[in-house]
Amino acid sequence: MTKFRILSLDGGGIRGAFGAALMAEFEQRLGEPIGDYFDLIAGTSTGAIIAASLASGIPADEIVEFYENYGPKIFSPREAHRPRGWVRPFYPIVKKVLKNRLDVGVDDFFRAKFCPFMLNDSFVAAFGDQTLGGISKSRLVVPTVDLTRGQTYVFRTPHLPIQHDDVHVMIKDVLVAATAAPTYFPHKVMSDGNAYADGGLFAANPSMIALAESMKIAQLCTRQSCDPRYDTSETHVLSIGTGVAKFSLAPPGADAGQLYWANKIARVMVASQTDGLELPLKFVLGDRYKRLNFDLPDATWTLDCIEHIPTLLERGRRLATDTFDGLLAEYFDTKTQPYRPFVVSPTG
Repeated sequence: MTKFRILSLDGGGIRGAFGAALMAEFEQRLGEPIGDYFDLIAGTSTGAIIAASLASGIPADEIVEFYENYGPKIFSPREAHRPRGWVRPFYPIVKKVLKNRLDVGVDDFFRAKFCPFMLNDSFVAAFGDQTLGGISKSRLVVPTVDLTRGQTYVFRTPHLPIQHDDVHVMIKDVLVAATAAPTYFPHKVMSDGNAYADGGLFAANPSMIALAESMKIAQLCTRQSCDPRYDTSETHVLSIGTGVAKFSLAPPGADAGQLYWANKIARVMVASQTDGLELPLKFVLGDRYKRLNFDLPDATWTLDCIEHIPTLLERGRRLATDTFDGLLAEYFDTKTQPYRPFVVSPTG
């Protein structure tokens, strides 16, 4: 038996710069690609960008540059919304009144907050036409939500002996789908005709998805020459967060409706979901589940807080420096067995 090591990267918008810097510092200390030390890499939303990059062998320093160079462009304001039809004459008046009275941006009611074109262009620049089947550095899983079929969907490299519908799917398309956070970016219509959205809707921390995937690999992958032999007792997860958002609410009276919950429910759900996922992980893995994260200082640290990129990078590198020696024996003592994809044709 041998260790099976998983790297898990949370969703969190531009705050993914923290994890990118952390990985870059680890790589600098190792002198080798971080992907050489993990059997499986999982990433949600912004974490999917880092995960796909590491699994493809892209140096972590280049991922840091991605956040520095593209972050402000991706999260830049869109042009003003131009309504059509009978609404058009009244729209400027309504927009001005709501902005002055309630400080509400009406444009965001009608479309996603940010334009998807720069996001797509950044992935084209990084990955070109590379497909999931072309990834050879490490196994990769990326959770999303298939809105058309009303179910969750995990994109994966061909690391299981099953039919692989994803083998010819381009990484750039997977990442546009994986980062399509509702209200922030539009959904992504993939080649199958279905609309996909951000996997953070159900797995902001993809560690549990990755643990389940590792169990499939242990059960189904039995090639003597290249598949690792292990069980759950030898599975180790290094989970990288994007900041802990604390909340404390005092609902009015004995009841609260949509007016109270509208701008609070998402924050409560994400924070509660992340906390809840860690309970079974710690129960199953014990101290073989390691979580690296930091507390968000205040409410300005949103998914699009590009003004905090320098601080996010500094925090990531500092935490990597503080924790590297303690993680060395568990995660960075030896390289993993080289990953060899299964050659299985996609369905259809």
